[in-house]
Amino acid sequence: MTQIAATAPVVAQPIDPTRLFGKFAMPGALQIAPYRHIWGALLLIHLSRWVEITVVGWVIVEATGSPFLVSLGVFARLAPFVVAGPIGGAMADRVNQVWFIRITTIGRVLVAVVLAFSLFTIGSNLWIIYSLTAIGGLFASAVIPALRALYADLVPERELSSALGFEHVAFTISLIAGPIIAGALLPFIDAPIMFVGTTIAYSLAAAAMFFVSSSVAKEVKRPNGIEPDKASRPGLLESIAEGFQVARSRPMIVAVFAVIVTAESFAFTFLHLIPIFATDILGGGAGTLGTLWSFQGAGELAGSMLSVGWLGKRISSPGKALLIAVSISMLIGIPMGLSSTLPVTIFLLFSLGVSTSMYVVMQSNVILLSTPTEVRGRLIGIQTMLFIAFPIGAVVVGSIASVFGPHVAVAGMSIVGLVLIGFVALKFPQLREHMSAVR
Repeated sequence: MTQIAATAPVVAQPIDPTRLFGKFAMPGALQIAPYRHIWGALLLIHLSRWVEITVVGWVIVEATGSPFLVSLGVFARLAPFVVAGPIGGAMADRVNQVWFIRITTIGRVLVAVVLAFSLFTIGSNLWIIYSLTAIGGLFASAVIPALRALYADLVPERELSSALGFEHVAFTISLIAGPIIAGALLPFIDAPIMFVGTTIAYSLAAAAMFFVSSSVAKEVKRPNGIEPDKASRPGLLESIAEGFQVARSRPMIVAVFAVIVTAESFAFTFLHLIPIFATDILGGGAGTLGTLWSFQGAGELAGSMLSVGWLGKRISSPGKALLIAVSISMLIGIPMGLSSTLPVTIFLLFSLGVSTSMYVVMQSNVILLSTPTEVRGRLIGIQTMLFIAFPIGAVVVGSIASVFGPHVAVAGMSIVGLVLIGFVALKFPQLREHMSAVR
């Protein structure tokens, strides 16, 4: 018996791709291979984006010192959302989503190349910076509906909060690392060289998306292999109009959109003026700017981990969680706008980051659960369009700050927003209801 045991062949155990380092199971949506690959590409994209945002903000501050012109840079980045969001949503319901994500990522590579070349040859021309930033915003906003609609089909309903949460984890890891990298390098490396680095990172993200099989999207959208009748398929504008009709017919969707517009306009106004607070209020430089961005990102990372962990699976009313997160953000904005010391500002920014991440995850969660599969892309596209309220808020708060100072601007906008979100909560009781997915 001993001899048989000693000479028995050892059977190699297959590698489980859902485990990390062969020991620890991957959490939530990361157990699904296509989602893991997409998540890796997103991490590179967001890292590039936050380095770019930090460098652009610093270039504008050094060139002008104007709160209004800094806010105008935010507006240029996000204004394209109003156009690209609905179009991207309609495309997400019509074309292969994986290829759409690949193409928009390549577009961001090209924008980064042109931005680096322009700074090398022309210098800090604000209108060129604003224009290229706006073009980059087109690609950034158009891809969001394809990503989130694909999540809803790739992962089980119970893991939807996990998928959205991990997306925000990638965002917040980059929000922490990107500004630190930019703030540490800016004193030693010129801005054009920094944009060469973002070009390389965007290129790696585009390459990573080619590890995701395009057949994944086809199988998800047409599991029976049935192709739609192209002759009967509505045109692009008709598809967009149909999305708006579905949104208007669903009170829950209208309620979430009202929360988004209010929050984007009033809840996060401090973020527009972080370069001004870093220099004029706190007396710092590029390092202080990177620190402020990073602590806000650390808070978002903590909130995202709550979403992908025990809290996300225990929320039976994402709408109620959305209202709570936005209200907390408004409340935090009042003392944050009045702060003049670095430790207090850092603490409040961290707290704002936690509530912000819950807001981001829950708004998409409610929309995806409330929307039929065939129009999810278009509803997320409309959601993306509403982010135009953020750059509009940036222009408003920048204008107020130019006249009355940043303290009055941030605290005043937060107070007004808190009143408005209370009205939305009373107007739409549907937000407090329990939810399950619409198929």
